[in-house]
Amino acid sequence: MGLWLVIYLIVHLIVNSQATLWLGDDGIGFIRLVNLLESLPYLQVFEIVLIGIPILIHGYWGVKRIFTAKLNLSPNEGRTPSLPFPRNRAFSWQRWTSWILLFGIVGHVIQMRFVEMPKKVRVDNEERFIVRLNHDSGLNTLAERIHATILTDDQTYFLLKQDQVVAMTATPGKAMLLMVRETFKSPLMSVLYTIFVIAASFHAFNGFWTSLITWGAILSYRSQKAMIALSWVGCGLLAFLGLAAIWGSYWLNLRT
Repeated sequence: MGLWLVIYLIVHLIVNSQATLWLGDDGIGFIRLVNLLESLPYLQVFEIVLIGIPILIHGYWGVKRIFTAKLNLSPNEGRTPSLPFPRNRAFSWQRWTSWILLFGIVGHVIQMRFVEMPKKVRVDNEERFIVRLNHDSGLNTLAERIHATILTDDQTYFLLKQDQVVAMTATPGKAMLLMVRETFKSPLMSVLYTIFVIAASFHAFNGFWTSLITWGAILSYRSQKAMIALSWVGCGLLAFLGLAAIWGSYWLNLRT
């Protein structure tokens, strides 16, 4: 299950990285991929079977190991072994990142799939997607480029707060792009997701390396050491994909 989730995480962050709004970009890659995924039949069934159940299984064993693992990294006046070696540090970090992921995944699903998820409505007998946003100087420019309609308080029946608007789009991908951008306008959310992404990237590739030695795929010291270096490269690349979406969807280009 862990190996399968590593593959899913790579795909997930590749898709999300395309929400990065470089100068003049309109997130077309993200929009196309999200539209493709949202058009799949029985999407919710696939999400439960291929994502939800593996996370629950992996999470169950992860929590069990959190409480049974004996960390031996910190000095403790000789009461228990203290082994501050690289693989002992990795073992401890794997358990600590488990806690971050446990709470991070729950919060991420609640926020992105339920609280902030764009709503589907019918306008003039046509399907549309709407999302609430806080207005900023770059929103109108981006909305014009992706052909999204911005509705103010007097143009919609929704009860809006001050400086809040509703964006209406023809496809779910455009609405989700605006949702992602809105989420990362918050410095707090950007910092929390940065920690989440870095923890997930390390947890994924350290777990991948551990699975290779556990299954006997790499036996010699030389091959294990080489795979550690490759795993660090993979961890860095994966973290970059996630951080690109977090910091590139708003903060690197405020006037998108």
